[in-house]
Amino acid sequence: MQILMQSPSRQDRPGWFFILYLTMQMRSMRTVFYVILILLCASCGNKSAISKKLSGCDSLVITFNAPNSDSIINMVSTAEKKAINKLSGFLNGKAAEQYKCGYDGNMIFYKKGQQVMPVVFKYSEDGCRHFLFDMDNKLTSIRMSNEAADFLESLSTGKAWY
Repeated sequence: MQILMQSPSRQDRPGWFFILYLTMQMRSMRTVFYVILILLCASCGNKSAISKKLSGCDSLVITFNAPNSDSIINMVSTAEKKAINKLSGFLNGKAAEQYKCGYDGNMIFYKKGQQVMPVVFKYSEDGCRHFLFDMDNKLTSIRMSNEAADFLESLSTGKAWY
Protein backbone atom coordinates (compact mmCIF):
# COMPACT_ATOMS: atom_id res chain seq x y z
CA MET A 1 0.00 0.00 0.00
CA GLN A 2 1.35 3.35 -0.99
CA ILE A 3 0.66 6.56 0.91
CA LEU A 4 0.77 9.77 -1.03
CA MET A 5 1.67 12.92 0.81
CA GLN A 6 0.32 16.11 -0.65
CA SER A 7 0.98 19.61 0.42
CA PRO A 8 -2.15 21.49 1.27
CA SER A 9 -3.56 23.26 -1.73
CA ARG A 10 -3.72 26.99 -1.98
CA GLN A 11 -7.37 26.83 -1.11
CA ASP A 12 -6.54 25.24 2.25
CA ARG A 13 -4.24 28.13 3.28
CA PRO A 14 -5.70 31.16 5.00
CA GLY A 15 -5.89 34.47 3.05
CA TRP A 16 -3.41 36.19 5.35
CA PHE A 17 -0.76 33.66 4.28
CA PHE A 18 -1.07 34.80 0.64
CA ILE A 19 -0.84 38.49 1.64
CA LEU A 20 2.23 37.76 3.78
CA TYR A 21 3.81 35.88 0.86
CA LEU A 22 3.22 38.80 -1.55
CA THR A 23 4.60 41.31 0.96
CA MET A 24 7.81 39.28 1.32
CA GLN A 25 8.21 39.07 -2.47
CA MET A 26 7.71 42.82 -2.88
CA ARG A 27 10.29 43.59 -0.19
CA SER A 28 12.93 41.45 -1.85
CA MET A 29 12.15 42.97 -5.27
CA ARG A 30 12.37 46.46 -3.79
CA THR A 31 15.74 45.63 -2.23
CA VAL A 32 17.05 44.32 -5.57
CA PHE A 33 15.76 47.46 -7.30
CA TYR A 34 17.58 49.73 -4.84
CA VAL A 35 20.83 47.76 -5.17
CA ILE A 36 20.69 48.02 -8.97
CA LEU A 37 19.89 51.73 -8.78
CA ILE A 38 22.85 52.38 -6.47
CA LEU A 39 25.21 50.43 -8.74
CA LEU A 40 24.04 52.35 -11.80
CA CYS A 41 24.52 55.69 -10.09
CA ALA A 42 27.98 54.71 -8.87
CA SER A 43 29.10 53.59 -12.33
CA CYS A 44 27.96 56.84 -13.95
CA GLY A 45 30.40 58.83 -11.85
CA ASN A 46 33.50 56.84 -12.81
CA LYS A 47 34.85 58.91 -15.69
CA SER A 48 38.44 58.39 -16.70
CA ALA A 49 40.91 61.24 -16.44
CA ILE A 50 40.99 61.60 -20.23
CA SER A 51 37.17 61.73 -20.39
CA LYS A 52 37.12 64.45 -17.75
CA LYS A 53 39.79 66.45 -19.54
CA LEU A 54 38.06 66.24 -22.94
CA SER A 55 34.49 66.71 -21.72
CA GLY A 56 33.05 69.89 -23.12
CA CYS A 57 35.37 70.02 -26.13
CA ASP A 58 33.49 71.68 -28.95
CA SER A 59 35.85 71.23 -31.89
CA LEU A 60 38.58 68.99 -33.17
CA VAL A 61 41.25 69.33 -35.86
CA ILE A 62 42.97 66.25 -37.30
CA THR A 63 46.02 66.53 -39.50
CA PHE A 64 47.46 63.67 -41.53
CA ASN A 65 51.15 63.56 -42.40
CA ALA A 66 52.88 62.31 -45.53
CA PRO A 67 54.53 58.91 -44.89
CA ASN A 68 57.74 59.26 -42.87
CA SER A 69 57.43 63.04 -42.82
CA ASP A 70 55.96 65.89 -40.81
CA SER A 71 54.47 67.44 -43.96
CA ILE A 72 50.69 67.72 -43.71
CA ILE A 73 48.85 66.16 -46.66
CA ASN A 74 45.28 66.30 -45.37
CA MET A 75 43.33 68.08 -42.63
CA VAL A 76 39.89 67.41 -41.17
CA SER A 77 38.09 69.65 -38.71
CA THR A 78 34.74 69.15 -37.04
CA ALA A 79 32.46 70.66 -34.45
CA GLU A 80 30.10 67.67 -34.47
CA LYS A 81 29.76 66.35 -30.93
CA LYS A 82 29.21 62.79 -32.14
CA ALA A 83 32.55 62.74 -33.98
CA ILE A 84 34.41 64.40 -31.10
CA ASN A 85 32.99 61.91 -28.60
CA LYS A 86 33.85 58.96 -30.84
CA LEU A 87 37.46 60.05 -31.24
CA SER A 88 37.94 60.98 -27.59
CA GLY A 89 36.45 57.59 -26.65
CA PHE A 90 39.25 55.84 -28.54
CA LEU A 91 41.72 57.39 -26.08
CA ASN A 92 40.29 55.31 -23.21
CA GLY A 93 42.03 52.13 -24.39
CA LYS A 94 44.71 50.00 -22.79
CA ALA A 95 48.18 51.33 -22.11
CA ALA A 96 50.85 50.61 -24.71
CA GLU A 97 54.57 51.00 -24.90
CA GLN A 98 55.90 54.23 -26.32
CA TYR A 99 56.71 53.09 -29.84
CA LYS A 100 59.41 54.79 -31.87
CA CYS A 101 57.99 54.28 -35.34
CA GLY A 102 56.90 57.76 -36.35
CA TYR A 103 53.45 59.27 -36.48
CA ASP A 104 50.72 59.54 -39.09
CA GLY A 105 49.15 62.69 -37.71
CA ASN A 106 47.75 64.77 -34.88
CA MET A 107 44.40 65.37 -33.25
CA ILE A 108 43.92 68.64 -31.41
CA PHE A 109 40.90 69.04 -29.16
CA TYR A 110 39.53 72.54 -28.50
CA LYS A 111 37.11 74.08 -26.04
CA LYS A 112 35.84 77.61 -26.75
CA GLY A 113 38.76 78.25 -29.10
CA GLN A 114 41.40 77.17 -26.58
CA GLN A 115 43.55 74.11 -27.19
CA VAL A 116 42.75 71.46 -24.59
CA MET A 117 44.97 68.59 -25.64
CA PRO A 118 47.07 67.57 -28.64
CA VAL A 119 47.33 63.86 -29.46
CA VAL A 120 49.71 62.26 -31.96
CA PHE A 121 48.82 58.93 -33.51
CA LYS A 122 50.07 56.09 -35.70
CA TYR A 123 47.47 53.94 -37.48
CA SER A 124 49.18 52.72 -40.67
CA GLU A 125 51.34 49.92 -39.18
CA ASP A 126 49.58 47.03 -37.45
CA GLY A 127 52.29 46.45 -34.84
CA CYS A 128 52.68 50.12 -34.03
CA ARG A 129 49.14 51.50 -33.72
CA HIS A 130 48.82 53.88 -30.81
CA PHE A 131 47.91 57.32 -29.50
CA LEU A 132 50.42 59.43 -27.56
CA PHE A 133 49.51 62.41 -25.37
CA ASP A 134 50.49 64.27 -22.22
CA MET A 135 48.21 63.60 -19.26
CA ASP A 136 49.04 65.38 -16.02
CA ASN A 137 52.65 66.01 -17.12
CA LYS A 138 53.11 62.32 -17.93
CA LEU A 139 53.55 61.03 -21.47
CA THR A 140 50.82 58.42 -22.03
CA SER A 141 50.66 55.87 -24.83
CA ILE A 142 47.37 54.08 -25.55
CA ARG A 143 46.92 51.07 -27.82
CA MET A 144 44.79 51.92 -30.85
CA SER A 145 41.89 49.61 -31.65
CA ASN A 146 41.23 48.36 -35.17
CA GLU A 147 38.04 50.42 -35.16
CA ALA A 148 40.01 53.58 -34.38
CA ALA A 149 42.59 52.79 -37.09
CA ASP A 150 39.85 52.16 -39.67
CA PHE A 151 38.08 55.36 -38.66
CA LEU A 152 41.23 57.48 -38.96
CA GLU A 153 42.15 55.85 -42.27
CA SER A 154 38.71 56.64 -43.69
CA LEU A 155 39.04 60.26 -42.56
CA SER A 156 42.48 60.53 -44.16
CA THR A 157 41.01 59.44 -47.50
CA GLY A 158 38.20 61.97 -47.31
CA LYS A 159 35.35 59.79 -46.06
CA ALA A 160 33.30 61.09 -43.15
CA TRP A 161 31.41 58.43 -41.20
CA TYR A 162 30.83 58.07 -37.51
